[in-house]
Amino acid sequence: MPDKSVRSNVRSRIKNFASEAPFFCKVIELILCVIAVGLIVDPFNNLQMKPDVNHAGLIHVSMCGYILINAIIILCYLLGERQPKRMSIIFAVVGAILCCASGVVLIYDWSKLQQDMIYKYWDQYSNQVVASGVFALLASVVFLIEAFVTRKSE
Repeated sequence: MPDKSVRSNVRSRIKNFASEAPFFCKVIELILCVIAVGLIVDPFNNLQMKPDVNHAGLIHVSMCGYILINAIIILCYLLGERQPKRMSIIFAVVGAILCCASGVVLIYDWSKLQQDMIYKYWDQYSNQVVASGVFALLASVVFLIEAFVTRKSE
C-alpha cells in the first residue's frame, strides 16, 4: 500500500511542478534578458565602438520589450490572474524569435569589431558584446521551452 501512495504523491508533485513551469520560465527569461541588456549598455554607449544604430534598436526594443512584458505577466500571475494558453504560446514564440535575432546580431557585431582598434577597454567591451549575445540566445531557448511546456500542459 505505501508504494501506491508514494507513487501518487510523486506524480502529483510532478504534475504540480509542470503546471507551474511556465511561471518559472518567465522568471528565468526575465533574468536572462536583464543580464543581456545590462551587458550591452556600456559598449553601445561608447562612441569609439560605433555600433550599428539599426542593430542597437533591434536589440534594445526586443530585449527591453520582453523585460517589460515578462515583468507584467509575472506580476499578474502573483496577483492571481491567469493568461490564456494561446496567448502565452504566441508571446513565447515571438519572444524566442526576437531574442534569437538579437543574439545573432550581437554575435555578428562581435565578429565584425575592428581587431586593430586600439582602445583601453576594447577587450572588456568585446567580451560584453559576445556574452550579451549568448545570454540572448539562452533566453531564446528558455522561451521555446516555455512554449513547449505550455502547449503540453492541460
